[in-house]
Amino acid sequence: MMIESHGINVQTAFSGAEAVRMTKENDFFMVLMDIHMPEMDGYEASRLIRQFNKSVPVIALTADDISEVEGKFSENGINGYLSKPIQPDELQELLQNYINIKNVSGGNVESDKYFDYDALYKVFNDADAVQRLIKQFLSAHEKDCELLGNYIFSGKYLPAREILHNIIGISGNLFCKKLYGIACRVSSELKRDYPDSFDLFEEIWDKTIIELKSCLTSNTTRAVPVRTGFPEIWSEFFELCTEFDISAVDIFTENRQIFSDNMENHDFENLEKAVLNYDFLWISEHMEAIYV
Repeated sequence: MMIESHGINVQTAFSGAEAVRMTKENDFFMVLMDIHMPEMDGYEASRLIRQFNKSVPVIALTADDISEVEGKFSENGINGYLSKPIQPDELQELLQNYINIKNVSGGNVESDKYFDYDALYKVFNDADAVQRLIKQFLSAHEKDCELLGNYIFSGKYLPAREILHNIIGISGNLFCKKLYGIACRVSSELKRDYPDSFDLFEEIWDKTIIELKSCLTSNTTRAVPVRTGFPEIWSEFFELCTEFDISAVDIFTENRQIFSDNMENHDFENLEKAVLNYDFLWISEHMEAIYV
């Protein structure tokens, strides 16, 4: 069978009702649902599956004209489709998009990882380089999920896919496998105009960000210097910002009143907003000329 050639174990249901029962009794990573099945069609079977399993990807298999039936997919909890006859390259793309996000909520220790620090370290063999990569990602992309959601819910799918394209590349390079998998999945769904998996994307995004920040906290130590005034505080703060070091946030938080007392109100408000968003790039580009 074509699917088994990818090293995947397959169980076959011979009716829609049997497909529902088997999905309830097994922890499948994907359900390939033939739309035209005896006893119960694929739409009804998919709808029943969604009553007890919200996360398993359900993919329709159909020879019907997609333009006539596509609207029924999302109505019945179907995530995507493969047209018959199934093309090997389309199947491979589908499996690549979904297989990396199996067992999001549980399993062994390895499957619970959202960021594989050890794998990234093996590439560079340099803890400082890994730290810099994580800091740069957090500084430049931490708001991407919020922006992506705004685009999706306003129906602006083209810029949404551009954001996902960047996330797919970055998450792959950073060994954030679950984020990579769900980003591929949502990108694929956007091509069909029904991004049903965005809620799952948000969940994985948030947990990935938490693990990345935790990695920085556990692997970064900073001696606390004795500072005599705002110029020294600013100098250290700004240098850390240019290095995309989140320790800058600690300095700002610890000395917020000193920053406020020594800055124009609008400059302080803009700086505080940038700090809270970890937007060190903006600080580096806009604040040096004011406070040098």
